[in-house]
Amino acid sequence: MTANAHPAPAPADPTLSDGQVQPGWLRRDRCPVCDAPASGASPAMRSDPPAETLPAEAHGRFLSGYGSGRVFFTYHRCGGCGALFCPTYYTPEQLDRLYGRQQENMADVPLPARTATQRHYAELLAGTTEVAGDYLELGADIGLFAEACAARMALGRMYLVEPNLEVHDELRRRLAGRDLVLGTGSAAEMGIPPGSLGLAVMIHVADHLLDPALLLAELRRMLRPGGVLFLVVHNVDSALARLLGKRFPPFTLQHPQLYGPRTIGTLLRRCGFEVLRTARTKNHFPVMHLARAGFQVAGLGAIAPGFDLPWTPGLRLGNIAVIARKPLSDAG
Repeated sequence: MTANAHPAPAPADPTLSDGQVQPGWLRRDRCPVCDAPASGASPAMRSDPPAETLPAEAHGRFLSGYGSGRVFFTYHRCGGCGALFCPTYYTPEQLDRLYGRQQENMADVPLPARTATQRHYAELLAGTTEVAGDYLELGADIGLFAEACAARMALGRMYLVEPNLEVHDELRRRLAGRDLVLGTGSAAEMGIPPGSLGLAVMIHVADHLLDPALLLAELRRMLRPGGVLFLVVHNVDSALARLLGKRFPPFTLQHPQLYGPRTIGTLLRRCGFEVLRTARTKNHFPVMHLARAGFQVAGLGAIAPGFDLPWTPGLRLGNIAVIARKPLSDAG
């Protein structure tokens, strides 16, 4: 189930118009969603210039946000399942260095708006299926989703993976009184007994993984039969993505692949899960935050901070939640 990848000089792609592919990138030989050969994929979305035609040191800090000056690795469309992925990408070592220089994406969004978004996710989950048992969340941040789930579900031990040590005190405060285990590494390092989890959570994690199938297989072993997997991912098939094209913010250096409802379902079923529900999600942002982002996406530049209006509407901004489970018959 592992997509093959190796660091090697990348051959030039004749479809690129802004120079030759630079050596030293990772070459992924197979589609990370369906495991079809990457040779059968064709270029589908690229920046100007494409990231792979620049040396790593020219990328500067890890670019994110909404500006039109972003560069990203060229996304190819798999000839087997239709997934969008980057056959040429960072090596794990390059990725670690660049993540270490990245700013927090949501730091400028007020806490009430972030809380409203995470509560919406928890309500989607609670309204779809009954959840109980031990809990694992990868990338728990300050624990807003974990707190919302704990208020709605009969959860046991809570395993939270969050590399940022600076928020661990906030996690302990927010989940005080819970049987809490904090970690900074991988799920495998948490000491979770096989078949013990009732719920595993990945919110905007699967878009970042070089080998998503490997982690999903690991989570399936940790989940008990009937245990639930909850994911949120960017929806590259959304109306917003089609409208914005290469200005769609998830086309960025952080994401070696992007999903739509069909392709995330393909990946989950390949990894042994049953998909219960796929739903478009709402994100809550202050009105002026949305206005500033809209100006940047449209290439109109930044607008002055001015004043903020108190409204934080919930809008569908090209994300989907996916609720899946380990089959009841699966004891492995």
